[in-house]
Amino acid sequence: MKSIGILGVGQAGGNIAEIASSMGFETALINTNQRDGLVNTRVEKKYFIPGYNGAGQDRSIGLKAVNENYKEIIDFVQRSFKNIRLLLVAFSTDGGTGSGMSPILIDLLLDQLPGVNIGAIAIVPDRNVLAGNRINAVECIEEISKIDSLSSVFLVDNDQMRKLNPQSSKHEIYLSSNHQVMEAIKNVLQVTKKSSFYGNFDETDLMNILNTRGVTIISSTTLTDAKTTTEVASKIEQSWGNSIFCPVESIGVIRAGLIYEGPEKMAKLVNVPLVFERVGEPLELFEGTYISESDPTITSILAGLSFPTRRMRALEGSLEKNKERLQSLVNKEHTQKYDSKISWASNLKAKTPQRQTGSVTSKLSKYKR
Repeated sequence: MKSIGILGVGQAGGNIAEIASSMGFETALINTNQRDGLVNTRVEKKYFIPGYNGAGQDRSIGLKAVNENYKEIIDFVQRSFKNIRLLLVAFSTDGGTGSGMSPILIDLLLDQLPGVNIGAIAIVPDRNVLAGNRINAVECIEEISKIDSLSSVFLVDNDQMRKLNPQSSKHEIYLSSNHQVMEAIKNVLQVTKKSSFYGNFDETDLMNILNTRGVTIISSTTLTDAKTTTEVASKIEQSWGNSIFCPVESIGVIRAGLIYEGPEKMAKLVNVPLVFERVGEPLELFEGTYISESDPTITSILAGLSFPTRRMRALEGSLEKNKERLQSLVNKEHTQKYDSKISWASNLKAKTPQRQTGSVTSKLSKYKR
């Protein structure tokens, strides 16, 4: 796991770094709230922005924290990660610290970590979040999408988790999605250590894929019930839509990986042109075939995908629909007041009598008979 580092930013990013630490990844975290980061006990390297106590879902506070402390933050990251090839910055797009800090931090690190590629694990909220969170997410993803030289962006979609587990609590969804994204990355890294007579998928292959600019997904599916090349291709395609990542929306995969593990007879049913018929054949394909008696499984990695326009429009939809109401709420915050109709009644309040002091002589004469 030493070739990939995980830098958690904000509470959600710190929780991903916590899971990554338990899997053997090099990790570190940055937060504006020390209480959030202290619960991530497995992450040894931590930097808490001085003078802050959280960002309160305000992206401008996260941005301000980087502007004021960028030298210390960059120095912390440089000291925290040694000999890695790819750094993935993990954060939630709809909060304040991670959403506000991560785009500018990634942009800075691209110039400050020579020889290291920078990518992202960005959590996209489900469609039930409120307006402020939707605005944060849309702004953050727009900024991320415009960063030059950025490597793979994994968009972990909580909406997908909600569809697959509709009865789960918010905490269960967050924990499950965090585990699954790190499991997916760990599993493909572990494959690069295997050997095969039929074609190896090595670490250089993986890094060629993950260093591709754009959105990346990793998905796996079992092929036990498949009997034809069409059924195999269909199962692989379905796995893309059922993964924890934003679903593939458009044609255009730049680099891809296909890793098969299982009996040799099933490997013969993997037809590459058929697999990529819907999304288009990639510019480069890296394959690995590992023959065993285990259940047939194929893992696919698609990189260089476009940012999911339909998914983002779904977040924006309710904002557009409620535009006038939301704008009126903002105006109301700064203009609302109450005008009393009984201002005349202030004179009715009990008042403390003002005592006039006098000389002793005058008071004595006052009572003389």
